[in-house]
Amino acid sequence: MTNKKHLIIVIALVLAVTAVLPISGALADTATVKGGWLVLRAAPSFNGAILASYPSGTVVTLNGQNGSWYAVTAPDGMSGYMLGDYLQIAGVSTGSSGGLTLIDSTAYVTSKNGLNVRLRSGPGKGYSIIGSYTPGTKCTVLSPGNNWCRIQIGSMTGYMMTEFLTSSASPVVTPVPQPQPVTDEYQVYVTSGNGKGVNLRSGPAKSYTAIGFYSVGTPAYMITKGSTWSYIRVGSRYGYMMTQFLTESQPSVNPVVPVSGAYVVSANGRNVNLRSSPSTGSGVIRSFKVGTRLTVITRGNEWCFVLIDGYYGYMMRQFIYEGGYYPATGTDLYF
Repeated sequence: MTNKKHLIIVIALVLAVTAVLPISGALADTATVKGGWLVLRAAPSFNGAILASYPSGTVVTLNGQNGSWYAVTAPDGMSGYMLGDYLQIAGVSTGSSGGLTLIDSTAYVTSKNGLNVRLRSGPGKGYSIIGSYTPGTKCTVLSPGNNWCRIQIGSMTGYMMTEFLTSSASPVVTPVPQPQPVTDEYQVYVTSGNGKGVNLRSGPAKSYTAIGFYSVGTPAYMITKGSTWSYIRVGSRYGYMMTQFLTESQPSVNPVVPVSGAYVVSANGRNVNLRSSPSTGSGVIRSFKVGTRLTVITRGNEWCFVLIDGYYGYMMRQFIYEGGYYPATGTDLYF
């Protein structure tokens, strides 16, 4: 008998937690799916089992509400829960997106301090920055949401925080007085204690692919500074570099002099690959015959960055002959 009582109490608690509130009389009885295919789940949670999915334009019947989830019945008779961010209820916004509730609606970038707003590759501040736009920039809302909207600006598609979007064509912006111009980026320089060049990587760890290398004194622009890794821009290339190798003070460096008069060699006489980054797993730009002349631009322990027959890329040091021993210099790579 005691076990049965405990079972009854547990069931009652579960029902209380998952209770669905009735739809307010102010809301419509139906809603329309927006933003692409929307999943129907067995429970009001992302952990709920997926029962089915429905395309934009599907009209569902509203049965109740549980937080940001709605209990619905689909046209095929299936019942479950759908996330309110992707339901358009007649006369009512399911999110707090400031009126940005319609797919393909026009919106404008806005900010209280008049500074640019970042467009990111995903709906979160941890995603990479793919653009920065001034207040008043026109965009198209592809998928509205409570905190982030997927938008398109020109040919760029990404995510921007909903609070920085408005449906008003002329957003009123009152810039905060600044003692000097403030931008999202500021200039820094590559530096290192041993004078060697530093790798720019595709992610914030040494395990990520090297997408470029830069000698001491190379100017860059800081986007997001971290305690260990920073997200920077060098020219038009974006990537991660260890924060210890970046400084706001321009370092004094010796001029880098390319080493010419080198040649391709190999023990078996076969062609040698020129690669896009210092790794045998990177793409092959072109393959060169033994004896082909090249110019060594930057030297590493295992790889050299070279110019050969008009192509720039990386070649393993063991396949380069320079006619004798060449001492280590400030052009050495830091791997």
